[in-house]
Amino acid sequence: MTDYQASCRTRVHRPGSLVRTAVLTSAMATMATVAQADWQRSYVIEWNEPAMYFGGESGIESPGSDCPNGVNPELDWVEVLVNAGYTREEAEWLRNPANPTRSPVHGQNQMAFRGKDRANIYTNPESYPDPGLYPMTGSIAEGLDLDGNPDTGFTSPTGEPGIDNTFYKALGCWKTYRGPERLSSGAMQFNDGMRNGSWTMVIVVSGEGDDPLNDNNVMVGFYMSEDNMVKGGDGSISPDYTYRIAPHAKYEGLFPARTVDGVIESREPVTATLRDPGYTRDLELLEAQISLEMKEDGSLRGYVGGYRPWRDVYDGWVNARGPVIESLTWVELPAVYYALKRSADYHPDHGQQAGRDDSGNTHISFALRVDALPAFVVTPDAKEIATQVVSYRDQAPPLPAREQPTLGRYQIVGGIVIDPNAEQQAGPDAVILPPR
Repeated sequence: MTDYQASCRTRVHRPGSLVRTAVLTSAMATMATVAQADWQRSYVIEWNEPAMYFGGESGIESPGSDCPNGVNPELDWVEVLVNAGYTREEAEWLRNPANPTRSPVHGQNQMAFRGKDRANIYTNPESYPDPGLYPMTGSIAEGLDLDGNPDTGFTSPTGEPGIDNTFYKALGCWKTYRGPERLSSGAMQFNDGMRNGSWTMVIVVSGEGDDPLNDNNVMVGFYMSEDNMVKGGDGSISPDYTYRIAPHAKYEGLFPARTVDGVIESREPVTATLRDPGYTRDLELLEAQISLEMKEDGSLRGYVGGYRPWRDVYDGWVNARGPVIESLTWVELPAVYYALKRSADYHPDHGQQAGRDDSGNTHISFALRVDALPAFVVTPDAKEIATQVVSYRDQAPPLPAREQPTLGRYQIVGGIVIDPNAEQQAGPDAVILPPR
């Protein structure tokens, strides 16, 4: 047990039971131990979101140094449908709340079929012309220098050159992502879900030197936990609770690192998969790196960056019910597809491809902003403090077979909710107007 742990009180956390405050028990103190690292610190992630620098002054929708045109305005969906080839009478009926094929839960499924020859634009976005997203044209971005080239990329808010974050370049002016820290609609939605028990991710840091703030041999592990975070009376996450590592066959990331003046920096890039705070769920990162600062108050703050598959991001938004996402976020989803494809800057077989415009890249540079609080992280069997950063994947249950996305008892197919009890299903040959 580290001096830091011994000096703190921990709130012992048992799923299915009351949470109680207690000093680390003598039983925990005398547990069987493995080889100890020279120092260890552990945390629970209390907030994480895509690192999107906000350059606005008067509000999320208004112009700023990041988005000179602001965000895409709310769309006139009748006009969108008319432009897609529906008659005005059909378009107005499709958008009419009295239309029995329009649901307050899954929207208007027929919205999907507005591509060429009534193709489903969610699954065939290139059957539809690029509607366009307002461009992000600023020169400042948050994140990491993934390719080691200071002459490419953005400049960080603190003046560091070479920041690689074209995910921000592609989607930074979409209103679901744009906003000050913790205030974009997407970040609030997904972090509220995490903080209310949808998932928990913990971090273990261990080193081999005498000075945790300056150590050349550090390991950092990101793990899942099945223990929910605990909120204080003001709704904030409380520190110093105990969390058990839950081995997961996919969600785990191990980073060789060093500390320099309290900042944890990667020694080499790795491949890691974390839990994405979004509809994609899988944050699969190639050439992944970290930069995390150990704060004086015991918290941890910084970035995890790497190259992620861009098509998975788009499919995540589609499978969240395309018509609903489009209506709520003021964007046509094919615009998201084209923006991601156009901005992708990495291919596993070719490496960094800055400046390419042939759309051959499969991955896009990305940065996740992470805030974590001090916590006690124990091994999966809860018998000892997790002092070593090791993989627990071999202890994880197998991943379930990939299933079709669902919404309650309904399946989501091609971005739309299929109601088996509906008299009329949406489709390229659907009858739009009711019989007279």
